[in-house]
Amino acid sequence: MRFFSKEATEEGSEKLAKEVGPELLQRVSAKLARDGGESAVTKASELAAKHGPDVVRALDNAPAPAKIVQALGELPAEEVSAAAVRLASGSRGQQLAKATEEFGAQVLQAEIKHPGVGMELVRVWPDSEASLARQLSREEALTLGKYLDELQNVPLEQRAGLLQVVQTDKERFFSWLGRFIEEHPGKTIGSTTFLAAFLPNSERILGGAQIIFDRNGSPIVVRRPGLIEAPLNKLADSMAVGILWLVGGMAAVVTLWLALTLLPPAWRSNRR
Repeated sequence: MRFFSKEATEEGSEKLAKEVGPELLQRVSAKLARDGGESAVTKASELAAKHGPDVVRALDNAPAPAKIVQALGELPAEEVSAAAVRLASGSRGQQLAKATEEFGAQVLQAEIKHPGVGMELVRVWPDSEASLARQLSREEALTLGKYLDELQNVPLEQRAGLLQVVQTDKERFFSWLGRFIEEHPGKTIGSTTFLAAFLPNSERILGGAQIIFDRNGSPIVVRRPGLIEAPLNKLADSMAVGILWLVGGMAAVVTLWLALTLLPPAWRSNRR
């Protein structure tokens, strides 16, 4: 109570103590004092006074509460309460706190926008600074979320290549991904083997080429005529028919010339 009364009013501190209990306040204050000193306790008291008891519960749930205080302080004011609720939620909150210690406030922002998926998006693409989470709709995040655990284990270079495809052509990518899930249930895009086939051919695949799997489960890219290729194929067929007629006509002329050449002299004279 002594620490929490420094910046918050005494009345506010007493109310906070009633909501979370004096034992919890004492435990969190002691953890903060050891982890970040008196300045961390002061900052925590300000956040708790403004945003409610979930801030205290979140700090109690965090292994390193001083870093959480810092991350919460970096968020826009309207996001602090939602982030505190996520951090205070049991084992998921502890995982979120560890990810926040590693990657900063961007993890909290991603998790607020896409609960249950946002943290994994940042773990897979930490250099995106949560930009991907902001770009995705809820449905898109959940669809991509099916593969995030596996994608964490593929090389960073392949993850970066997939991120570029998603960000560059998001609509076509998720349209293709929906078809892929329907056509290949149980198959994953989160493997080095799949990405080795997909990334060099992404433009062809998003444009209509298919991916099939051989008997060993290895992906193979197969050409399929698309909207642009179909008229070209028809034009090629028409040209082929024209060439056949031309060749046939030339053959008929040559045959007639040979026939006239081989006629008896009397017939040739008559012809002349």
